[in-house]
Amino acid sequence: MEHIRNLLDLTTLSPERLIPSLIFLSALMILNDLIRTALMVEYTRSVLAHVIINIMTLLPAFILGFILLYNGYRYPERAWLNLGLAIALYIPWILGGILTRISRKDTEGADLGWILQGLMFITIPWGILALIVF
Repeated sequence: MEHIRNLLDLTTLSPERLIPSLIFLSALMILNDLIRTALMVEYTRSVLAHVIINIMTLLPAFILGFILLYNGYRYPERAWLNLGLAIALYIPWILGGILTRISRKDTEGADLGWILQGLMFITIPWGILALIVF
């Protein structure tokens, strides 16, 4: 149970664990892109795999949105900083997509349109909501 608590603490972007938190969240985003690519290559005709791939495309945006709301509650004085950090975390997300595109040219790789929609319609509004509410 302690290991799960430590992993959840890494998602808080707390001042005490900021660098490990950013590394952990960056690794999650890259892992998300690698799993998406594996599903694209292995299950090209599967409808279920296609649905999962589409969900995974925006999953990091939802994760960052929840993190911003939770951190707005825990650290309201850091809401602007956390929003900036969440936006900066889009860099490894996009780089992960580019890496998958380099590894397999027959995949979508970085779906920049959906990634940026996640930024504009999920992460930033939820971060602003955390600023307003908390």
